[in-house]
Amino acid sequence: MAEEISKIQDEFHGARLRILGTDMENPEDGRVFIWTKTGWLERIEGASGDVAFTPIAESEDELREIISRDDPSADLYTLGREYRKMVSEEFVAQSEDYADSPEYSVEEQTEDDDQQYHQHDLETHKSAE
Repeated sequence: MAEEISKIQDEFHGARLRILGTDMENPEDGRVFIWTKTGWLERIEGASGDVAFTPIAESEDELREIISRDDPSADLYTLGREYRKMVSEEFVAQSEDYADSPEYSVEEQTEDDDQQYHQHDLETHKSAE
């Protein structure tokens, strides 16, 4: 079971998660980024401790460019194992919440839905003539 959880933390939908930060010694004092199949996300922690992940770059080169623009002396470092584990768990938990959210669910289209769509399309086309 622990091995399965570890695998989920290190991989997300087939992509290995990479977690980098700008402050290797005190990650919470720097910026933290996570790589997924969709690109680089920045971990943002609110004043109340809530955490969000927001898209920031599509490639590591783009991420480095953004970082250097904001702070020319900044660099990216691999963070410690425990901190990476915490960030992975936060990300996976939020991603599961997103996937389980009804307003974002992807439902299979039924044949009836397909017919209703085409019927509406025909009615709209006829009224336009």
